[in-house]
Amino acid sequence: MSHLHLPDGVLPWWLWLGALAATLVAVLAALKRLEGRRRMLPAVAVMAAASLAAANIPLGLPLHVNLAALAGIVLGPALGFLAVFVANVFNTLIGHGGLTVLGVNALLVGSEALAAGGLFRLLGGSRRLLLNTCLSVLAALLLSLALAAAVAGAAGVELEALASHVHNGRHAPAGAGEFWATFVAIMAPLAAVWLAVELALTLLIVGYVRKVRGGWLERG
Repeated sequence: MSHLHLPDGVLPWWLWLGALAATLVAVLAALKRLEGRRRMLPAVAVMAAASLAAANIPLGLPLHVNLAALAGIVLGPALGFLAVFVANVFNTLIGHGGLTVLGVNALLVGSEALAAGGLFRLLGGSRRLLLNTCLSVLAALLLSLALAAAVAGAAGVELEALASHVHNGRHAPAGAGEFWATFVAIMAPLAAVWLAVELALTLLIVGYVRKVRGGWLERG
């Protein structure tokens, strides 16, 4: 849901270029983490495939799940981010956003894995599995939604400046604040549905993992 299906040329250059640089740093750090835990490579690959498949399941609404928070809980923050990044690369290649938007989307969706994975462990992990999962997922999804709204606001400022320049002051287009408010108003009801679906799926899968894999979540 926090994945922005924007074509190239919409976001300001400083935003997408900065996001690409930040994503590169995060991916390199995650790969360094994976180097010391190579036994986790198949799990990262499976989680990336699950995230990619989930994102391409039609739900009948202009939204999709991504299981990024689940990736952070099951794999840990760093490896969860790596799995989400791989899924985002493939989503970009099949047209879910422009190439220059890859960094922004990787950070938006990856923030769910980082936040959920970190908070899940901070709260005690599987000791109170359902409660900790609920709190971690909700916090992570709300964070990514806030970041998506911030990106939309930044794009709105840039687009407003461009429109004002094109019209040479002869026309006063809608301001960036109005653009952001409209974006939030459109996204709010969809976000509520997304939160419910993503949380329900995560709870079901985490419960299943605990049942069939025993101490996986306890070991982290």
